[in-house]
Amino acid sequence: MFNYVDIPTLPDLKVESSATGRRFYITPNGDKYPSITTVLGAKEKPHLAKWRHMLGDKKADKETKRCADRGTAIHDMCEKYLLNVEAPTKNHTAEHIRGFNQLKFRLNKINNIRAQEIALFNDYLKVAGRVDCIGEYDGVLCIIDFKTSNNNKDRGMIDDYFKQCTFYALAWEEMTGELIEDIVILMSVEKGMVPMVHKAKIEDWIPSLLKDIHNFNK
Repeated sequence: MFNYVDIPTLPDLKVESSATGRRFYITPNGDKYPSITTVLGAKEKPHLAKWRHMLGDKKADKETKRCADRGTAIHDMCEKYLLNVEAPTKNHTAEHIRGFNQLKFRLNKINNIRAQEIALFNDYLKVAGRVDCIGEYDGVLCIIDFKTSNNNKDRGMIDDYFKQCTFYALAWEEMTGELIEDIVILMSVEKGMVPMVHKAKIEDWIPSLLKDIHNFNK
């Protein structure tokens, strides 16, 4: 059984989406902050444009949806498993369950959970987002993010994941006063035999996060 640590009640934020797909959160004071995924996704990504051109729009859209559905399903099972739900894989497909089972051993390293799937915002950065999990991993308090991928990804391919988690840590500290210094990315790999685990320090990613936020606001 996973243990949960009591925390002060945090506000649930309303979400708005623009016609271009950008997501914004409305804070208790009525401020409208872009989501961290919107901020990081606003940069030019030539490798994605190349991939889309190679596949063609129709196939690219189909593959994008397939990957998004996989990610949603595996996130759902991870959340339920950490909530001590008796049958977290119920109503999910065999393919998605395989992805979840790949992560299960790593999930067992998590405990003393503060929160799952809660909205966070930071008034200094004027950004918001929804964190996957905040808890201890191998006894160390971390921002824990669940990702899925077709293939293995090395650290050089996941900068935005680290920056996303860095934002969550800064927002959590502003909202609760609790300092978090570590990041753990748990990645289910569809064409791999084992999950990937990437760890990092929050302090190493603050400068590049601030740069991306600055460029987005320009």
